[in-house]
Amino acid sequence: MKTERTRLTNKLDAVFSEWIRRRYADENGQTVCYTCGAVKHWKQMHAGHFMSRGKKSTRWHPQNVQVQCVSCNIFKAGEQFKFAQNLDEEHGVGTAEKLQYLSNQAGKYTIPELRKLVKRYQDFLSELE
Repeated sequence: MKTERTRLTNKLDAVFSEWIRRRYADENGQTVCYTCGAVKHWKQMHAGHFMSRGKKSTRWHPQNVQVQCVSCNIFKAGEQFKFAQNLDEEHGVGTAEKLQYLSNQAGKYTIPELRKLVKRYQDFLSELE
């Protein structure tokens, strides 16, 4: 039997991933891989993490997660170097380093915090429709 924490984590993963993949999609659902520039429908893309999703403190950080094609995210291990370069170019020098630092901080979420995050990203998805 799944715990409420597990259910909420799974729900948050799903809604956050969809939001990440849809937030920059055009009216036809096409979006661009953050690391190689490949263009595909958002349903064919991944929500790629700069710092591993196992790092709870940055798992759902919007800068840490970007649209990536399957090739970059899976077969090229996330293209972390290119990912870092693009983060610093887009958000300012030191962004990748900041995310790396944050990823090593304690990151345990309470049940109410998980519920709040699920609601936030559900709302963000609603705004896209």
